[in-house]
Amino acid sequence: MFNKTKNRSLLFAGALFVAASITACSKSKGGDTGPTPEGKPEFAIHYSTSKGSYLLPIRDLMSGVITPVGTGTDVTNIFTWGENIIQKGKYFYTVEPNGGKFGKYSFENGVLQTIKEIPFSAMSYLYLGWHTWIDSKTLMIGGRGNSEYAVIDVDNMTVIKSGVFDTGKELPKDHTLSVNSITPQGGKIFMGIMVRNSITKLTYDTAYTASIDYPGLNNFKITGKDTRSAPLGALRNGYFHKFNDQGNTYVLTHPMPMLGGNKPNMPTGFYRIKDGTTVVDPGYFFNISALSQGDNQLGVEYLGNGKALLINARDAKNVVKEKDDWWYKSMWEYIVVDVHSQKIVRKLDFPPLLNSRSAVVHNGKVYIAVNDAKADAIYIWEYDSNTDKLTKGAKVEGGDGDTPVLYKLN
Repeated sequence: MFNKTKNRSLLFAGALFVAASITACSKSKGGDTGPTPEGKPEFAIHYSTSKGSYLLPIRDLMSGVITPVGTGTDVTNIFTWGENIIQKGKYFYTVEPNGGKFGKYSFENGVLQTIKEIPFSAMSYLYLGWHTWIDSKTLMIGGRGNSEYAVIDVDNMTVIKSGVFDTGKELPKDHTLSVNSITPQGGKIFMGIMVRNSITKLTYDTAYTASIDYPGLNNFKITGKDTRSAPLGALRNGYFHKFNDQGNTYVLTHPMPMLGGNKPNMPTGFYRIKDGTTVVDPGYFFNISALSQGDNQLGVEYLGNGKALLINARDAKNVVKEKDDWWYKSMWEYIVVDVHSQKIVRKLDFPPLLNSRSAVVHNGKVYIAVNDAKADAIYIWEYDSNTDKLTKGAKVEGGDGDTPVLYKLN
């Protein structure tokens, strides 16, 4: 169990699924049309300080000082488990594991207001491994490392359906599955899963693909398996791990210990699922670890044109001595990869960083909350992949060693 400090380091969970649509709020530069500081705040930042964690409105990511003094909402007792936060526009949702409730909140004018909280016992394990939006009002969530799910109408705040995925005869009775990636496909849901032998307690070094009918959530079928890397997707809710490019879906594997599937001898890489199929492309695997001295990576954001921003755990096998080191050792570096050329095209010019993986994208530029232990504060940096230029932005004042999270509210 992580303590509350670790929880905050994971608070990027809800942001990463929506970051592809986020508009940066820098002043107009080279055709950018971000909001001016005088306009209504379009963004928020969630970060922790020595006095608690705060959700603050922000107008400009590229200048000024962001501080909790006199602004925002203290959310220390609302967002108690970072991986359980889900954000969509101005609305925030969370499963509160200690109190057993599901809540919907609205963030406007710097104030987080409770829309409704309901008792939530639809799953036995209230720490999320994934979520997906079936449509604008239907949210589907699932537990980390298991096959539990719940479908929630967030307009009426009711649980529509819940249970455990019924695998029928597709798996032996002494085997279970866990979900790592889930994508609605009309009347079906496409899944990346791992399979565990309940007798040996071992999870296979295999990436499985599967499909299931929706809304019935029946007719489960394993559609394929691949042993080049695993798992196919992430272990923790909200970790960026997939994007669509030119009609194909690219899914990042997460074999990393502690933060992923704990498959340290397997490489990190992208699988490709061709449009209209439910299996990985047998002729494609982008092995990123092979280009980075065997290191594993985690996802940050999709930049467009086949490029993605990742963080590389530099020499983690020698640096990490205990679990806290995954967050607080200065070993992380940002890299840009291209799934078409299958190359690392850029390592961003930063010193080794703490685990800081919050980023948003606007007009081909990515805005990163950079957590350098040797700097005087956390800073937001802009990276323009077209010009290969890094620009220092707003200062995040009073933050601790954990990662701030950026959100778009409109």
